Amino acid sequence: MLYGVFSDVHGNYEALKVVLEKLKASGAQSYICCGDLVGYGPQPNECVEAVASLPNLYCVTGNHDMAVLGFLPLNWFNSYAGAAIEFTKQMLSPRSVAFLQKCPSIVAHDDFTLVHGSPNVPAEEYLLTGEQFLENADKWNTQVCFIGHSHSALYISRQGVRFPMVNYISNGERIVFDEDKRYMVNPGSVGQPRDRNPRAACGIYDSEARTFELHRLDYPMQITQELMRKLNLPDLLIERIANGW
Repeated sequence: MLYGVFSDVHGNYEALKVVLEKLKASGAQSYICCGDLVGYGPQPNECVEAVASLPNLYCVTGNHDMAVLGFLPLNWFNSYAGAAIEFTKQMLSPRSVAFLQKCPSIVAHDDFTLVHGSPNVPAEEYLLTGEQFLENADKWNTQVCFIGHSHSALYISRQGVRFPMVNYISNGERIVFDEDKRYMVNPGSVGQPRDRNPRAACGIYDSEARTFELHRLDYPMQITQELMRKLNLPDLLIERIANGW
């Protein structure tokens, strides 16, 4: 099975359209979304509706999704994120709310485990280190676990009793999953990358060949930025999508 994998859309519909076009053209038969469809960006409904319409979709809830649903307090976020969450609450349609409410916090599939933050703390933990990999190791049972939340494309792998290794993934890089290793894979962010590369990130997971390939894609971010200005979203959020941080 070929899975299109993406995460952290954050209301950036221009970026999402390019990502979904790429994944479809790559032959994706099913889709894996690691959460945070909304927050920060100007078009939350368009993003939720586009993702909800995908065939064979597996999607978990992220911390921003939970916040707009009232399941996380605003004081968990900085003031810029909080302002965007309040904006998103006002914009979301009942149909978008209903879809987000149906998303689970974790998915355990035969081919993968899926969570936004970590298996241990599904919506909130930024999983970035080998130590965290070890702390979460007994919380998932598949060879591959897809995560999001940090907005950085990376994977952490472990073989036997060896200490887990953290590796950042570059555009076009293809990871071959060794049979004797376990992996946590973050496909990066569609709508707000934070690895100093502003291009939208996504990947293709081949469950039969046991591979994951990352793609970084240009999109018309100026359209997103202009719409954010018209909607009076914080200047910092407008600037950061062009800087990749």
